[in-house]
Amino acid sequence: MATAEIDAWLYGSRVARFVSRDSLRGTRRVELEWDPAAITRWGYGSRILSHLLPMDAEEPSPPARVTAWLDGLMPEGRIRDHMAMEAGVDPEDPVGFFLAYGGDTVGALLFVPVGAAPRPNGSRAVRLDDADVALLLRESLARAGGHGRSQHLTSSLPGMEPKIGLVHDGAGWLRASPDQPTTHILKVARDAGSPTADLTDTEAAALDLARRVGLTTIDAHVAEFDGMRCIVVSRYDRVPDLDAPGGQRRVHQEDAAQALGLNTRDPERKFQHGRALPSLARIAQVLRDDGARPDSLLALTVLNLAVGNTDAHAKNISLLRRADGTVSLAPAYDVSMHLHHAHASRIFAMDVAGERAMDRITAGHLVEEGASWGLPRRRARRVVAQTLDGLRTAIGEVERDAHPGVGPDAWSVVTERTDALRNSVPEA
Repeated sequence: MATAEIDAWLYGSRVARFVSRDSLRGTRRVELEWDPAAITRWGYGSRILSHLLPMDAEEPSPPARVTAWLDGLMPEGRIRDHMAMEAGVDPEDPVGFFLAYGGDTVGALLFVPVGAAPRPNGSRAVRLDDADVALLLRESLARAGGHGRSQHLTSSLPGMEPKIGLVHDGAGWLRASPDQPTTHILKVARDAGSPTADLTDTEAAALDLARRVGLTTIDAHVAEFDGMRCIVVSRYDRVPDLDAPGGQRRVHQEDAAQALGLNTRDPERKFQHGRALPSLARIAQVLRDDGARPDSLLALTVLNLAVGNTDAHAKNISLLRRADGTVSLAPAYDVSMHLHHAHASRIFAMDVAGERAMDRITAGHLVEEGASWGLPRRRARRVVAQTLDGLRTAIGEVERDAHPGVGPDAWSVVTERTDALRNSVPEA
């Protein structure tokens, strides 16, 4: 039976070993072996790695859970297949994949060969000009389309959209060395003739609004490199730290699909759409179980509904897991405006108090949803009302000239939806 092994490091020490084996069905299954020193450091039952995978040396986590969780760190679709092909590994083998791309993942995990340690001063980053950045963006677009080869990638970034991770050092852009944390994600804009050509523009605008209401720390703007348009987004799981390797401290995170143990190789599994999982209630329960209040999740849901973000699925909601064991909802990301497009689905990614049609969800539904998580109804109402009031102020204050790619129809829909939700807040 063929096996592959890899060590995982988290916050400066080895946390676990992942072992991949061929199953009798011809598929790969991954087992997790905790490092005893990690259990000593964080404690028996710690969920420092994942809510799904509490530390327990005597009761190993089921391989299906481990496989689904590790799989959730990988890119999706053709991007995953082509990255695996470039590295000469099986796209169904996450251990083999991270032997090639484990130096810069989402969150703080570092993957290294068994017995090795992360290299704090590996090969040097490579300075890039605009043409170099454009080439990397074109290569990512080619991979997403099912063709093209490249040896330039160093980061593993989940999702199906063509994107790259780069370092910005204040003077310009650099291609990271294999073990260096990237600081920004650059996501390719849709073609000018696409019905959703303004998607990156409205994402930058929606994140601007989210910053103004305190729901994200991300900086985002649309840029062009040698004819290639993209959105440039700062990574919230990277914090400047002069004492850390590369000047960046990694902060661990997992998305809600990972925390709930969902296998999202079928992209539809990220959405609730009437199923029991994923659900906002279960994500709220994860937060509560890990010692965090779910108020911010309710506020994020209000934002997503108000701006018309139909894509607020389980992989676009994440949790931060800090070195001291504290947990919180991650800053808002991948928030965009969709409902100004006539062809857009009007079904929300998650049910809200049993309702999924975005045009029928009211502030009352939001309060009911929050109350179903155990929030006192008065507190749930306050979160909903304050978020909508803050958003309405932000809409009036945002510099629309800073978002020239967002048309008046998009702003009008967001304004109307925000006002409609505000007007439906139940009486105290």
